[in-house]
Amino acid sequence: MSKNNIATIIYLKDKLHKWKNIAILSLIFSIILTLKFIFAGPELSASGDEFIAEVNIEGVIFQNKYRSKVLEKIAKDDKIKAVLVNINSPGGGIVGSEVLYENLKNISLSKPIVVLMGSVAASGGYMAAMASDHVIARNGTLTGSIGVIMESPNVAELAEKVGVKFNSYKSSPLKAAPSLFENPSEYVNKVIQSSIDDSYSFFVSLVMDSRAKKINKKYQKIAFDGRVFTGRQALKVGLIDKIGGKKEALDYLSKQNIDKDLALKEVKIYKEEKNFIERMFSKVPFFDKFSSIDRSSQIMAIMQ
Repeated sequence: MSKNNIATIIYLKDKLHKWKNIAILSLIFSIILTLKFIFAGPELSASGDEFIAEVNIEGVIFQNKYRSKVLEKIAKDDKIKAVLVNINSPGGGIVGSEVLYENLKNISLSKPIVVLMGSVAASGGYMAAMASDHVIARNGTLTGSIGVIMESPNVAELAEKVGVKFNSYKSSPLKAAPSLFENPSEYVNKVIQSSIDDSYSFFVSLVMDSRAKKINKKYQKIAFDGRVFTGRQALKVGLIDKIGGKKEALDYLSKQNIDKDLALKEVKIYKEEKNFIERMFSKVPFFDKFSSIDRSSQIMAIMQ
């Protein structure tokens, strides 16, 4: 083999090695970029334009780290000038409702919030609404239900009838109380009730901090007895500020010196569950549209 041929082979090997390294680096870069798109948090104001954020709180309220993270971003985003909160929830866990209230209250420290209630905004849903200075409901909205409830099933008598006995060995009478297999003592009932009363007192204090001057003194007692009100009744009692819809909500924001011509943009506060392929290709233009069309056709096929 000539020296020229050897030199050519060495040159080609070097070029191949170089392009191999470039290909590997490109692959690594693509993977990093894809993972960033898939797992990165929401870009709330990517367009650079100022807007009014619209968030939807729906269903039973529990703790949700993703929701809290998005709401924290909303509070810090200077492009978001105000927030419209749609609530359609029967309530939920005490702590989850408290955290949601705190997230929304934090937003209200830097920008106006208006709450628009849907079919139901009761218990923890009403607690969340207290983060706003202005609450709007529909005539038929079910709201209020200011209170705390704990239910504990008991099958002790049933077990006794079928001849089953459960023995509990514990360090103190209150450990694991109430129990499914034991009739609670007066002492147990008293201690559990004290916890319920304390949580209820906390709930009432949040409402009073927000609406002490708005609640009609004539109806103050019934406002906190746990009952559910319609929107019309809640307005009379003073639990809400107005009957209306989105127009009234935007009118209120306009009175808070928010430009009425600002775009209203929905910000999703719950993480969408997608498989890996959907999450990866959802960043490709028009993918979501084709994906939704495909799912719709599948649904129609099943219905037929």
